Amino acid sequence: MASLFVALAVLASIAPASKVWAQVPMDPAAAASETALHEAGQVGQKHAPLRGTPAVASADRQPLLAKIESKIACVCIDNGDLKIDPSRSIAQSECNCPHAARVRTDLNEALAGLSTAQLTDKRTVAEQLEAAFVPMAAEYERVFRYPKADFDWWMDNVRCVCDGCKPTVFFSKCQITCHPAITYKLRTRIFFAMGFSRDEMLDYYLAEYNADKSARDQQTRDWLLPRKQRERGWVVPAVVMFGVLLSLGLSVRRWARPKKAKERAEGEPAPVEPVVDAKARNRLLDEMDRDDEGF
Repeated sequence: MASLFVALAVLASIAPASKVWAQVPMDPAAAASETALHEAGQVGQKHAPLRGTPAVASADRQPLLAKIESKIACVCIDNGDLKIDPSRSIAQSECNCPHAARVRTDLNEALAGLSTAQLTDKRTVAEQLEAAFVPMAAEYERVFRYPKADFDWWMDNVRCVCDGCKPTVFFSKCQITCHPAITYKLRTRIFFAMGFSRDEMLDYYLAEYNADKSARDQQTRDWLLPRKQRERGWVVPAVVMFGVLLSLGLSVRRWARPKKAKERAEGEPAPVEPVVDAKARNRLLDEMDRDDEGF
């Protein structure tokens, strides 16, 4: 009986501890990385910034932060005017103005919620910069050092999916009020700066577009590139057009041939019998008679 009471006492002491352990909340950064960062939202949807516990500075973390800083242009105040110099970055020692120091502080604060492992993921970093760093100051939309050729290609070749736009309107032709265009003109600069390729950017954009579409309405990457479709698909329409013109030409020729033959037959004069003079006829007969007598 005594042993039974001891066992019950032990279970009673363990139960509260297990209950407390079960209620320990998940790390916000880890939870967000498992949901928002790996599930596409709707086109143009803004990302929620990750607000985890600030990561402790380490030898592994500093090179990753320096790499991200190298993608941010040097920003200084010169005689009261804001100067953004894309030829230099805030990671360079030459960019030592007070305003650049503020940009570095804001950047580190925006990325503080990311773990060292998350700093190695360019998608996580790009989404965090868009969600947490850019809203800190109006000029931060213009400080990213991205490949201009990739950005121009995106603007001039990728279909914009604004409501009310024509089916083949590119981002460069979108309306000023088009929300997807506003979002992606910024997003592509950030993502290209963080190392995204054109194909990766297309996949990201397409995943957002298809996220709320049924299986029947899912689109492919080629659908996002209507200019590419036109360049690649001109052969079939050209062959069809040539076939139509050839068939039309042959039909007209067959229709015109019997008509011309009939007109030619109706327009020819009747054969005229030659008129022979009577004297010449008699003379010819006499000559024939003499020839017979000679035989």
